[in-house]
Amino acid sequence: MRVVGAKLGTNYLHRNRSCRAWARRLPGLVRGVLAVFGAFLLLSCSGQSPDTGSDRPPVSSLKKVGAAVERARVLHWSASWRHDDRFPERSSPGAPASTGVTADLRAMGSGDVFGTVTADGHEAQVVSVAGAALFAKADRVMLHMLGVEEAKAHAGRWVEIRRPARTRDVLGLKLDWLAPSPLGTALTSAAHGNGSAKGGTPPVPSATAAPSSAAERFPRPDGVPADAAPVAVAGDEHTGAGTYWVAAGAPHRLLGYSGLDARHDSDAESYEYMLDTAAVELSVRKESAATARDTYAAMRSAIRSLPSVVPISAEPTDEEVSHTVDEACRALCHTATVTLSLTNRMPRESVAARYALDLTAVMHKDEDGYRLGDPLYRDVGSCTVRLPTAKPGATVRRGCTIGGAELRKAVEAAGEWHGFVQLTLQTKATRQVDGITGPSRSKDLLKKLGSHADNALGAS
Repeated sequence: MRVVGAKLGTNYLHRNRSCRAWARRLPGLVRGVLAVFGAFLLLSCSGQSPDTGSDRPPVSSLKKVGAAVERARVLHWSASWRHDDRFPERSSPGAPASTGVTADLRAMGSGDVFGTVTADGHEAQVVSVAGAALFAKADRVMLHMLGVEEAKAHAGRWVEIRRPARTRDVLGLKLDWLAPSPLGTALTSAAHGNGSAKGGTPPVPSATAAPSSAAERFPRPDGVPADAAPVAVAGDEHTGAGTYWVAAGAPHRLLGYSGLDARHDSDAESYEYMLDTAAVELSVRKESAATARDTYAAMRSAIRSLPSVVPISAEPTDEEVSHTVDEACRALCHTATVTLSLTNRMPRESVAARYALDLTAVMHKDEDGYRLGDPLYRDVGSCTVRLPTAKPGATVRRGCTIGGAELRKAVEAAGEWHGFVQLTLQTKATRQVDGITGPSRSKDLLKKLGSHADNALGAS
């Protein structure tokens, strides 16, 4: 993250008469440079410490903003963005490719988030316990947008939304990014010019001033005053470009953000290739410790309402869930039997899955037992296998039988040799539905929330 267009404290020039007089004596070219870099040149001109005076020069101001954000008990965010449909093949014909989304969220500490997300009139309640779990409760339509399988069956219920590490998001908005601690650290590191930020955030190059229209690249969010000062940040492969909006007068408070860094790139591409149309607009205000306590109380109430077992929205990895397929055909192959076995290696979660099986016959033209030419392929049938629920560590099996005209044609084309048909069978197995359930771990989550609240609120 690199600051490229800080515009804080620009009225400082008009308050310092000696500096103004010095500026008038500069040649025209230098005055032009001063106009671009004025906020930074005034630091040496003013003779004041970066940490004194009613207005702060940009780098010092950004440091102050970051420190204030990091100390915040709770940040109240209002957000809007457009979300591309992650599952267009399951959408209704004629449905838009992207949906307008709004959010009303409170973020505390290192990543606890609570609030609502609304898309196309459908609302989801969201509870995110930092480093532990993300839950959502919504109607069928909203759960479908969130990527929940069998959304109709889970409508109105709490569903755990599993995400890979460091990509915890709801409809593309990164929840961990909203938290005071990591956000404040990133801003402070940019001001200091540190090579990296604490808390696992991406490297942050030195803050520099440069002539830039980057602050105009992303619009000012609704709710941010018109006189807010934009601080533009250049993107790279680790950090999305964007603009922080800061109160123009001291103390310089963070008022909002517009850009790409708060968005999760679901295609895992570099931020440098994300389109500006993916930008999110956020306005923010710092709220009191009392509000933070009330928010934590509401989160604890939501966690207590969790059942002992909850549905989980996730795509298991091959290491967690694997399957094998066996095909069998009798001597003259009037019918073929396909058996599918699923092994669940997850330690606490149970899996119920359905597979679509497509059977292909591979025929070999033989002469006296020797294969000649390339094999011939014929699709001979398909079936669906719904497996029993596989508990943690278990293997379950179920099969189906396929026969009919296509298989008979394949047998005739392959021919018989010594009572056996000269063909082999291949099966393509496609997992259609994953019904994953697991323990809600509500007791452990309540303990984590209590610890997080103590750290965030301190002795307030």
